[in-house]
Amino acid sequence: MSKMILSPAERSYLYDSLTQAPPIRPDSRTDHQFRPLEAKTSFLPGSNGSARIRLMDGSECIVSVKSKVVLSALESSLIECDIDVSGFRDDSNFVSNLKFYLTNLLQHNFPTQYLKLTSRYAFKLFIDCIVISHSSYPLSLISLTTYLALKTTRLPLLVSDVNDEEVAEQPTFSDDWDNAKYIGDFMKDGEVFQPPIFITLGVIGPNLIFDPSTEEEQVLENGLIVSFYGNKVITPISNINLATNSNNSNFKGLNRSLITKAMALGNKYCPAVVKALDTLIEQDDEEGTIF
Repeated sequence: MSKMILSPAERSYLYDSLTQAPPIRPDSRTDHQFRPLEAKTSFLPGSNGSARIRLMDGSECIVSVKSKVVLSALESSLIECDIDVSGFRDDSNFVSNLKFYLTNLLQHNFPTQYLKLTSRYAFKLFIDCIVISHSSYPLSLISLTTYLALKTTRLPLLVSDVNDEEVAEQPTFSDDWDNAKYIGDFMKDGEVFQPPIFITLGVIGPNLIFDPSTEEEQVLENGLIVSFYGNKVITPISNINLATNSNNSNFKGLNRSLITKAMALGNKYCPAVVKALDTLIEQDDEEGTIF
């Protein structure tokens, strides 16, 4: 998606606005508010789970989750991610970095023990993300869509014996898809399946703003990628120049105190983001509008 480049006067005005206390954002959002979005889940019939999110600026991401039965001993990980971004080569640094962030987050913060079927076999999840269009840095868009797809992923019900150390046959499953279970159904009592998510924060002056727009990215002084899992901010927390496609002359080093502030804001507001996503799934609203 093409990006509107701001003039020097527009950049100066926007910078001054965003460094106010509280910041004055061009779309009237508060500092911790996400852009409105529309989402839909479970719409790809050939997938175990799927989701689509569209932002009001036209950005759109689709995620498909498919499962495959594998021999656990032959797999280094039970989660594999692939990302395709319209307009970018698959081997570009931009796409490679997005793939690294998502893969690293999920492989280290996912209850893979519930993907294990028997003593030898397990489900492996293949997560395919397609960014159809985007203007601002798309990592949080990819992450939230992946969250919805994983939450609505269903796995077939195992009907064969789980103790198969001396059995040569592969596991067998129920032919009735109505018996398939969501990943959350495999969790123990008291546990809730909530995949990890990323949020992006823009750094400008003393302020941190959630989910910066493409215009805001052009005047940011730095950017933060915050990971959230288990109802708390976790590592890694990374800093990044979010304005990868514009001539951002404001970019500068990061004040360490802002990392602590970012963690506090993440712990305060990310639970509401997760709750909004879960509410969307529970309501199965046709419009799927959240935030």
